[in-house]
Amino acid sequence: MAALPGKSPDTSSVTIKVGETEHLINTNKFPYFKAFLNFQQKSGQNTTPVPTHGDIPFFDVINYGVSNGFRHFFRRMPVQLSDYHTLCETLEFLTIDVLKGQKLRDIMNDLRKCKSDYDRFDGTGTMGQKSIARDASFRLLYIFLLGEFESEAQDRAMAYNAALFVVSHPGTFKQRTRKMVREAFEERFLVTEKQKNGLDKWPVSDLLEDLEDDCTTEESSDYLEDSDYAYWSSD
Repeated sequence: MAALPGKSPDTSSVTIKVGETEHLINTNKFPYFKAFLNFQQKSGQNTTPVPTHGDIPFFDVINYGVSNGFRHFFRRMPVQLSDYHTLCETLEFLTIDVLKGQKLRDIMNDLRKCKSDYDRFDGTGTMGQKSIARDASFRLLYIFLLGEFESEAQDRAMAYNAALFVVSHPGTFKQRTRKMVREAFEERFLVTEKQKNGLDKWPVSDLLEDLEDDCTTEESSDYLEDSDYAYWSSD
């Protein structure tokens, strides 16, 4: 069988022009585009070497983040909550299953995987996994912006604990992440004075000083840093 235009015969990666830019897209991770290509093929529209789709907001960021981990959204997006609304709505449009059935409690469990069950003295135990926790921090923001809660009043306490966990662990979550998660929480929920005071104990300083570090964090830095030990007592 002949490959679809722009598609390598032995992979699921397809070159598609989105707006004015060509992107290599893994259709296994983008079911929307798999359906799009099938529709073009059946309707006889796949007559050009590279299939073309209209512009999609932040698609370069989305393609990278979906392929390499949701944590990369924080590293590549503007630091404006309105842009994250657009990003999350676009992910929904593209039928990306961000939550994969996870509820707030499941996300909190993944956030805590940055912590280590590790004895620093005898070298036994399991190191924390930062990539899992960082991906979960985006799911937390996503559920704040688009998720449905059975009772916002009852879920507010758990949501606050999750937001506070992110804000209070700068050794794992960089400034851009902590800033956006806090803003998303405060937009979604009625924040009590006590909760605001708790969040204010972990202020986000000037984003510019953290920008380069946040964008160039190596994936090999996937384990708990010593600085995180100082924040265990806050949980």
